[in-house]
Amino acid sequence: MKSFRLLASAALLATVAIPAWADEGADGEAASTETKATDEAPAPVKSEKPKPKWQIKPRWRLQYDIADIDGPAGLPGVGGYNDIRRTQLGVDIKMPSGFSARVEGEFSADPIEFVDAYIAWDGKGVNVTAGQHKPFTPLDDMTSDVNTSFMERAAFSTAFGYGRRTGISAGYTKGDLGINGGIFTEPLIMLNDVKTNTISADFRAYWSPKMGDLKLHLGAAYHWRDMNDFATSSTRYRQRPYVRITDTRYIGTPSLLVDKEQKYGLEAAAVTGRFHGAAEVHWLSASRPGFADPTFFGGYGEVGFFLTKDSRPLKGGAFGAIKPKKPLGSGGFGAVQVNVRYDYLDLNSAGVTGGKQDGYMASLIWTPIENLRLLLSYARLDYTDAAIAVGADRNYSVDVLGVRGQITF
Repeated sequence: MKSFRLLASAALLATVAIPAWADEGADGEAASTETKATDEAPAPVKSEKPKPKWQIKPRWRLQYDIADIDGPAGLPGVGGYNDIRRTQLGVDIKMPSGFSARVEGEFSADPIEFVDAYIAWDGKGVNVTAGQHKPFTPLDDMTSDVNTSFMERAAFSTAFGYGRRTGISAGYTKGDLGINGGIFTEPLIMLNDVKTNTISADFRAYWSPKMGDLKLHLGAAYHWRDMNDFATSSTRYRQRPYVRITDTRYIGTPSLLVDKEQKYGLEAAAVTGRFHGAAEVHWLSASRPGFADPTFFGGYGEVGFFLTKDSRPLKGGAFGAIKPKKPLGSGGFGAVQVNVRYDYLDLNSAGVTGGKQDGYMASLIWTPIENLRLLLSYARLDYTDAAIAVGADRNYSVDVLGVRGQITF
């Protein structure tokens, strides 16, 4: 593993060292032109410098969270927290003939982890990607973590284990339609003997038509995973109380021996002017040799509204970054958005008791300029059959108040 990290670090340094000015056609001279003799002076010819075929763009993001968790007396994990949520640094590379690459690391993790590390090709609606990237996960997960409506994604997204993995995928887009699929294994930091790694097939399709001022999005996803040798180790499906900077999980299954997983779901979203709405439902079926197979369920529904004359972008199967029409310092106040969400997670099934969560959430987001974001959020989480008891009581509520400051480039 140490050798792999050294090799990955060397590859990252080599990637950053690629000269941004490298241009295969930059040394060529413009073709000569002939000007017919006239009584008028010829019009000046504008010389445009060709764009370089190799381009490097650095990218980085920083998120700092402050949160307070309040619950019944005697409940573990309550109190105030503050920590760096994400510190990511990387580069995007554009190459000739439709090739590109991204290398990005998470520096708040110990040890440092790759976020994305892939090479891709895109040509006339067809794209291919190889390396560590997202395996076409649900809408809330496909939306970048710097563009979500709340501090954390829907409860099922984390509980069901959605996230980046290593693999090869392909996609096709034409007009409003997008279809993607791929074969994946473990994240780079977990790779070991190929014969022992998990293997998965992941698919997602969406249709995003525009009808006047209304932008719609409808999608479906399916994921199949063979746990391989990981089936001999325990698997738990669980979730934190809305903020990541605590390790306490009030909802979660006991350790299970799972040899295969199936995950599938439906998603829908709409944007019109200042309004947006989104909803998803997802199921996870776990195969347990010798036991009944549980099927867990999660879903959410949210609506949002801008107090300013802004709108939430919805393109390419995900929500995009907010770009204020009138940024602070340029004649405006930036973009101000209010969101509410109901978030449900059920981890009780087939004799497995992991608990249920009903989450009632609200957020206020101020985006003064495109690269700066401040988010205030509140969540009321009602638990049934919680994994952590208060005395003998496993049915109780937790209140979570959080603030996030975010800078991205």
